Amino acid sequence: MSETFLINILIMLVLAVILGEIFHRIKLPSLVGHLLAGVIIGPSVLNIVQPSESFSIVIDLAVFFLMFLAGLELRPEEIIKAGKKSFFLSVISFVIPFVAGTLVSDLLGFSLITSFFVGLTLAITAIPVSAVILMEFGLLKSRLGNTVMTAGVIDDILSLIVLAIIIQLSHNGIEELDYGEVGFSIFKIIAFLLGIFAFDLVIRKKGKWLPNKIKSVSEKLKTREVGFALLLISGFGLSIIAEKVGLHFVIGTFFAGLIVYKQIIGNDNFDKVNVVFSAITFGLFSPIFFAFIGTEFHIQSIINELPLFILLLAVAIAGKLSGGFIGGRIAGFSKSESMAIGHLVNARGMVELVIASIGLELGIIDLPLFSVIVAVGFATTIIAPIMARVSLKRSRVLRDDTNMT
Repeated sequence: MSETFLINILIMLVLAVILGEIFHRIKLPSLVGHLLAGVIIGPSVLNIVQPSESFSIVIDLAVFFLMFLAGLELRPEEIIKAGKKSFFLSVISFVIPFVAGTLVSDLLGFSLITSFFVGLTLAITAIPVSAVILMEFGLLKSRLGNTVMTAGVIDDILSLIVLAIIIQLSHNGIEELDYGEVGFSIFKIIAFLLGIFAFDLVIRKKGKWLPNKIKSVSEKLKTREVGFALLLISGFGLSIIAEKVGLHFVIGTFFAGLIVYKQIIGNDNFDKVNVVFSAITFGLFSPIFFAFIGTEFHIQSIINELPLFILLLAVAIAGKLSGGFIGGRIAGFSKSESMAIGHLVNARGMVELVIASIGLELGIIDLPLFSVIVAVGFATTIIAPIMARVSLKRSRVLRDDTNMT
């Protein structure tokens, strides 16, 4: 490991942490500060750090920890129990921007696979961003908050499924669609998901057998933090399985985190693991990952592609607003509340950037389009909390004297 590499990591981490703290204090997501840090030290401004292959291992580890932690925050039971109203909200708010983004990209002359991928990046809802916004408003446990979060869970699953299909299609050529391969991809995804949910069902039916077994084993192991190591092993293992069946490792990582929850490893073990994963992810990997994404953002590319950026940003916002509004009205919310839901599901962030980086790595999108997608995610992440606050105040769900904390 070269001295230059360590210096670059140090610069990225220091500036990302500083700007993340500043943005948090002005009531904006910290990840925006992390992105901006990368833009500042990257080729667009100071040109101190240039993206290179030397970062690949660190970035892959960052993606692993980010997606594993995202899975840890969810539970299969929550997805199974998702009500019809949240399901409709999720599907509508996903399908409208996905179809709109795909059609617009196709009309602009992009290949079909690239158009699908652009549509996917515009359809994503960032659960972590939505959760932070709802917590800052004190609405996470409200009916509106539960609806948005449940819809976000389903959106994440849809995003991962569509991503897996697009990856499979890209392997067969950009223009040639092998419907047999698509069907086989869907079969593998369904089998993978059924395996996850079947495991969850068995655990819930068996009650305390597995937690007791894990506790018995862990009490016999004297190695420090062995539980954390075992979870890493299971995460890497399921990620490898996902790769072996033709899926991207990020899908296996997400579901590895998804099947680890309190009922399986016990409350004490879960809390310890969650604290460790959260500290490592948000203290190290998340700032570095988003800063690295920022270094790959080229302002000149946006200037050269300004009409495309404006068009995709408009499609992203309009698609999510209309989908969220329609879904919110179906769920029984008022017009102002439904508009707030539209703004909340419009927030993008971690998942979009992870998926965009995968598309760039696989050659599905090029660097200028990648930069446009990052810029769209950057803009919508800033817009979402501001406009959601306005709509919530109009609906009187958020009191006028409420302050974001």
